[in-house]
Amino acid sequence: MIAGLTEGKCSMIGAWGPALDPSSKTKLLQLRALDWDMSGPFRDFPSITIYHPNQGKGYAFANVGMFGFIGGLTGMNENRLAISEIGVAYPDSTFGDESRIGIPFIFLLRDILALDYTVDDATERISTTRRTCDLILGVGDGKLGQFKGYEYSYSTIKVVNDIDLIPYNETWHPRIPGVVYWGMDWVCPAYNLVLSQQIKKYYGKLTPELAIQYITSVEKSGDNHLAFYDLTNLEMYVSFAAQHSVGGKVAAYDRQFTKFDVQALFNEQKPTL
Repeated sequence: MIAGLTEGKCSMIGAWGPALDPSSKTKLLQLRALDWDMSGPFRDFPSITIYHPNQGKGYAFANVGMFGFIGGLTGMNENRLAISEIGVAYPDSTFGDESRIGIPFIFLLRDILALDYTVDDATERISTTRRTCDLILGVGDGKLGQFKGYEYSYSTIKVVNDIDLIPYNETWHPRIPGVVYWGMDWVCPAYNLVLSQQIKKYYGKLTPELAIQYITSVEKSGDNHLAFYDLTNLEMYVSFAAQHSVGGKVAAYDRQFTKFDVQALFNEQKPTL
């Protein structure tokens, strides 16, 4: 339950079409940056867990997080679906009411990875579940080349795209064709401004490698861990924060990323008991 109570600050991007480098094979790029507790034990036990379901019981998925944490924070499935999430501490009036009685969002996100085939399936799940706290969610679908954001609370659900990006502010949260993004919160001028500036600066040139070097490292988001998903090619670039016993840079956005061929991980033989 701790994730729903603390609602960590995070960032997300979904980028496609004119935002991306036309020479790249990546046609849908998604960011999930987790800014969460750095003083506790979470950063000492990073993990990527691959789930292989029994026949007819869902889809294989990669769950990025920490040992012992079975909910979904970061990950992608074999259907080229991926999740992003941001806790909202500074909502506006459109969010309405919160609740602590309902489906914890970490299990909602896990169910999207485990059970859904398209972003439309995920939208139906998000819309019909008993929601709880104020959040921003994001789901990318590499099959359809679509990314959708969601204004999410107990009493509100709104699907957001690049044309109607909210909260709209021409100065600190402008609309950018082919991009849906939020930096650290809903009403958060400082981070959203930097994020929008970096996206605009490299607009039309974005690749996973460029975004790692010039987007999150400048915005300074993703201290606990972060992942860039190449949903076209089922690849994932992941960085974790330094463990307490490790020297060097601490925040994940300042550290080395590892590129994973997620399709190859799904193709690994399922363990037998």
